[in-house]
Amino acid sequence: MAITKLNLQPIITESDYNNITIGNSKFTDDVWDLAPFITTKTTKDSHKKINFDFIKNENMKLTVKLYSYYKIGQIKPKSVQIYINGCLPLFIEYCNLNNIDSFNEITKEVFLNYSLWLKEDKKVANQSGYMSSKIVEEIIKIGQIKDWDVSKTNIFVDFTSNDLWALKKSLKENKTKPIPEGIFDKILQCALKEKNILTKTGIIIQSQTGLRINEVLSIRQGCVHTTNDGYDYMEVTLGKTERSEPIIHKVFINELVKNTVAELEEYTKDLREESGLKELFLVNNWGIRVLNVDKWTQKRLPNFIKRWDIRDSKGNLYSLKSHQFRATFVRELIKKKVPIAHIMKQFNHVSIEMTAHYLTLEHEEVKEIYSDMILGKDSKIAGLRAKEIKRKLDEQFRGKTEQEIDDIVSNLSKSMSFNPLPTGVCLYDFRRGNCSDGDSCFFYNCPNYITEVKFYPILKQELNLMRKEMTRLEKLEQKRALDVQRFKYKYLKPLVDSLEVQMNDKED
Repeated sequence: MAITKLNLQPIITESDYNNITIGNSKFTDDVWDLAPFITTKTTKDSHKKINFDFIKNENMKLTVKLYSYYKIGQIKPKSVQIYINGCLPLFIEYCNLNNIDSFNEITKEVFLNYSLWLKEDKKVANQSGYMSSKIVEEIIKIGQIKDWDVSKTNIFVDFTSNDLWALKKSLKENKTKPIPEGIFDKILQCALKEKNILTKTGIIIQSQTGLRINEVLSIRQGCVHTTNDGYDYMEVTLGKTERSEPIIHKVFINELVKNTVAELEEYTKDLREESGLKELFLVNNWGIRVLNVDKWTQKRLPNFIKRWDIRDSKGNLYSLKSHQFRATFVRELIKKKVPIAHIMKQFNHVSIEMTAHYLTLEHEEVKEIYSDMILGKDSKIAGLRAKEIKRKLDEQFRGKTEQEIDDIVSNLSKSMSFNPLPTGVCLYDFRRGNCSDGDSCFFYNCPNYITEVKFYPILKQELNLMRKEMTRLEKLEQKRALDVQRFKYKYLKPLVDSLEVQMNDKED
């Protein structure tokens, strides 16, 4: 479900606390009235307020307020109210019993003892225990990045709240993986030949934009426009927002999407004229109506897969899920050298202004793509630490089932940082402080830099450009500039060679 990100005033210094308002309250109040953000009539008034009175220690209360303020700008305010007043009181009770006065005092041992206390003394159910542990874990992790008064050591190196409460399997089942490249190509090729225009258009739009299916089905007559610079974009409706008002989201589209939408617009023209509806995804089953999400996911997609006999590596009909197109779209962006750093700054952002089509992608979706790419059992990686990483992974994967390997990769990704680069990832954990290289970073010679075979075409092209530039500089006798290029070439060449060897091994 899409939500509207609230534009909250940034907190720069402590002096800002008295000037910050949240809903009908001030930051310094011990009760925050979120009624302006939670407009659902069925919600009780008490459930529209975050009450911090249960936290008697002012230091801890401030940290929890900072966390709450941050989360209100990221997720539904109602969810934040549930986290704080529903999940955190048990932790505060534990701290009171053990004379803990700050999140800075939470060590690995303290956190594990807290979880044990929840299980043995409080007898909480797994889901409740997980939520009560998870909020503490998140406050510490975010606090380390935001420089709040929390523990500065990485407590969660070899475990997470998921592990402690045995929820890995149930949570893992919700993970949406990209469509394998060969199957994705076949789906797209078959969609281009598909006779059913609605099915064809839906698959093409999802595959080329990464939009959710409910957003695709919302498009209306005249939804395609062109900017003054000549770029085509499409308007989709995000109906379920925190403000309970539909908003129009604009996404850039390519020529394939533009032509397919035009075909759909012509195809449903008579149905629109007869019904007066403006939507393009119209069907005439016991009356003219807009195609709904359930019919798409439960009937149209499975029927499409069966009709075109699209099968997985084991020979079974491929179980295509609509949301996989988003994860696949992220992968394709990465392969095409889209500036991922720009994408990451825009996570969870839903803008009514012109935005690139990737701005609604979730942080975890991108992180999952990177973790599978770099840590997966079939990954082909290069970098100064690549052999060490592969050796350690192979040791952990040995004798494990595919599901167990997925769990290992998922857990590793939670404890590691994946900082996207145009040609790979930086594994440096910024919770340890700023990287010593700072803005002068040249990642090819850095042990934190890892690349993967999907980046090979980009790296190969860069290597060829370096060769040409070195030849040009040599002729111009520009020694200093030439030395810089030679230094870069010295570290890039082994990376490209390593990827080429692994690609050839794969082909053999």
